[in-house]
Amino acid sequence: MAIRELVVKSCSVSISSSVVKYNSLRKLSLYDVRLDENMLQTLVNKCPLLVSVILEYCQGLEKIKSDSLKVLKIFYSEIGEIDAPNLASLEYAGNQIPELRIARNSSQLEHSKIVFVCHDNVNAALFCKLRKFLSNSTSWSQVLLYFIKCSEINTTDLQLHYRGSNLQMNHTSSIPQVEVLNVNIPFQTEECPTFVDALLWSCRPKRLNLQSTSAMFTHFLNRLIYMKNSSHSTSHGKEPWHSQLKEVKAFDVKNQPLELGSGETGSKQPHGE
Repeated sequence: MAIRELVVKSCSVSISSSVVKYNSLRKLSLYDVRLDENMLQTLVNKCPLLVSVILEYCQGLEKIKSDSLKVLKIFYSEIGEIDAPNLASLEYAGNQIPELRIARNSSQLEHSKIVFVCHDNVNAALFCKLRKFLSNSTSWSQVLLYFIKCSEINTTDLQLHYRGSNLQMNHTSSIPQVEVLNVNIPFQTEECPTFVDALLWSCRPKRLNLQSTSAMFTHFLNRLIYMKNSSHSTSHGKEPWHSQLKEVKAFDVKNQPLELGSGETGSKQPHGE
């Protein structure tokens, strides 16, 4: 009987030998699995028809290389490199920004979602690492960032960390392309202007959805207006931030549109063409 889907949970032994006969396998899901070095690639090599891989709370992942892979989901698992030229959907979720390299960008990649939960250490190093990660791919469909709180960012440290990353600031490939940036800061009320600067610099979104307090959205909007009027570039390059950002929306902690007064909802066009 041909097996098309395999789910492995809470396993810490070698499982590569058990799938050697699964040459018809199309979907592989690993949950809480400890893998030995190169085991994931061994599994993939033995499944030439594999189109979907889900990795959740897995350890020991090094690299995944597959020409057949279409869907890849990585949840709270670390992986070093992805080489999948026909990938159509990529999702990542975790509480730290991964040291992930995408070897070849797929021309078929239509859906890419990143979820990052930041509990603390919101600093210049974090935003530099985020920008480096997002610059790894041609574009990202959706990025969700959850912050317990935000704080002021030392812009001098931001530039120093960025120079140390060996990325060329004005090189096209080093500029992130994010379609939709969702930012969740449920408890913040204090103004943090340099946090807004660092956020836009590291993500360069076309649309921004902020889920927070009305006070925080007002701070966000005031900072965006200030940056536009002063022609301030958060990328420290020739192209200002407002050449990318087209729309900003605000929602409360229950994900309802924020009322800013007189029936006006929290939706703004940051600049006009």
